[in-house]
Amino acid sequence: MKKTALLLALAALLAAPAWAQDDFNARKQAVLSRLQKMGHGYYSEEEWKSVLTDVSSLVSEARSSGDGDALVQAKVIEASVVGDMRRDYPSAIALLRQARGEIAGQPSVDASRLYVKEAELLAASGNQPAVDSLIAEYKNSPYYRPEMYAWAGGNGPDDPLLIARPRAEGGASLPLSIMEMASRRATSAAGSTFPDASLTDVFNRNFDLSAYRGRVVLVDFFARGWKLWDEFLPQQLEIWRRYHDAGFEIVGVSLESNPVGLETLNLPWPVAVGPSAQTLARSLGIFGASTSYLLDPNGKVIARDLRGQDLAFAVRTALESK
Repeated sequence: MKKTALLLALAALLAAPAWAQDDFNARKQAVLSRLQKMGHGYYSEEEWKSVLTDVSSLVSEARSSGDGDALVQAKVIEASVVGDMRRDYPSAIALLRQARGEIAGQPSVDASRLYVKEAELLAASGNQPAVDSLIAEYKNSPYYRPEMYAWAGGNGPDDPLLIARPRAEGGASLPLSIMEMASRRATSAAGSTFPDASLTDVFNRNFDLSAYRGRVVLVDFFARGWKLWDEFLPQQLEIWRRYHDAGFEIVGVSLESNPVGLETLNLPWPVAVGPSAQTLARSLGIFGASTSYLLDPNGKVIARDLRGQDLAFAVRTALESK
């Protein structure tokens, strides 16, 4: 009897499809590539439904496999689509918390990425108290290690991000460092008042951001060589030319450690450089990526990271509301 049961169990195991991690990774990369392309264009609701179906299939595959780490990866992707791309923050956060519940009985699975993604979504919605509460929750979780990474750089292609791993036994918490930066970013979400700053431009002239109150202003953090910024610069120039006389301004904030030659770009708007520019970026939790804030005439944030026709529409709407 025992021998028969053992043979039946072995036969069932051999007949069951093996968990193909390589296949999952290939499908995951295909989904990520598709999402990256969709982040730079306009797509119909049918196309969005199609990509959401692909993401849901990825989640189902990871869940069926019983691989908790794969499930974490898939749920972070799903939350990114729903939150970052569709701007449905509550639903995206609910997906991440659901995933935390699903892997709760798997102590070997690291849920840190779920906490980090939730902090980023809360920051995008401007809920700093919720980010800080999540940080406290993370510190009390089994995934937390107390030592933070020290980091420097990351301000441009010529300034690589350097992360020093602490010597303390037990490793460190890079997720905590990212979540702390998300807390700072939450203070500059849509509807918040953008911080004033005294800046110095490429010609060593001093100016204050508050001097542009009464105008619609795009505060653009950038570095030469960043693909996204280079790609959209011609459109940004066109929007400036179209709406500048009506009350639109751009203030560039260079994140380059060596801004020599920036004046040769001949940008028609002021470009801040040096320590004052770096201080403003760090106060907002910005490093290592191009980002921008569109401000209304009262200095409040309308939106972040608008580009192309999305930016043109928002500028025109803000000018008409003056």
